[in-house]
Amino acid sequence: MTNRFSNHQSKGMNMTISKPGSAIVLLFSMFAFFLILTPILTGFLGGLFKKPEAALRISMVVQDLLVFIIPALVTALVSTRLPARLLAVDVRPACNQLFLALLALLCSVPAMNLIISWNEGIHLPESMAGVEATLRALEKNAADVTEMLMAGASVPSLIVSVLIIGVLAGFSEELFFRGALQRMVMMTKLNAHAAIWLVAFLFSLFHFQFFGFVPRMLLGAFFGYLLWWSGSLWIPVAVHMFNNALVVCSTWYSANHPDSEFSADSIGVDVSSPGSVIIVAMSVLLTALAIYFVRKSALRERRG
Repeated sequence: MTNRFSNHQSKGMNMTISKPGSAIVLLFSMFAFFLILTPILTGFLGGLFKKPEAALRISMVVQDLLVFIIPALVTALVSTRLPARLLAVDVRPACNQLFLALLALLCSVPAMNLIISWNEGIHLPESMAGVEATLRALEKNAADVTEMLMAGASVPSLIVSVLIIGVLAGFSEELFFRGALQRMVMMTKLNAHAAIWLVAFLFSLFHFQFFGFVPRMLLGAFFGYLLWWSGSLWIPVAVHMFNNALVVCSTWYSANHPDSEFSADSIGVDVSSPGSVIIVAMSVLLTALAIYFVRKSALRERRG
């Protein structure tokens, strides 16, 4: 049976650019340039604000705009006369596929919690103790930044955090990694699955968090397959936003209710408990079923 998704011809994605390699080089060149420029610019802007959390929020907005959004848009505009088609933003998402993708994300929470816990508990050999100490310091720094971003117990503060970490970060990262990078890599001779996992690897790598690398790569691959199957960038964008918003709300709730026994991050983590094992097993099964039906729905719509 012929794979309906072969040759990267799923709905809204049947286009090529003459020199995808050159486009990828341009994309990464701009990414590197703005990655160096952003700290300088945000350092200047940060001096204009008295509150450190306000300065940090502004720097996050500037970073998403310069490092992810502008390189993706400029590369698309330079590489083709159909930039919206290249970025897969011209295809309206199917509601049933979006619902199933969000359901898959929710079902995966216990299993992902277990993977996150495992990844956080990895220890490098004693000979690399210095490297591990450096990596864990980077992790702590990232956690401190996140905590500062979500400073404040008020609901307006939560809303601002959701808009920056959830909406803006989810959109900008998907536009860059899936809309631009993955689409262009899939126009090379690389196998589609290899392209999706390569971009997922880079997506996780560029977050510079080793002890969260595996779960973030799995999420990146999930977003990549959603784009490939649906042909619309808006589905992985929406799911990425929803995932980030869940993390923000969970962190905010835990920070402001320290005495609460409920923690979404702890579901499925205690593998010594038979109940947790059952929950994780159900999580894996339901997630796999939801992903299967996402693909099936996309295939049915393509047959049209």
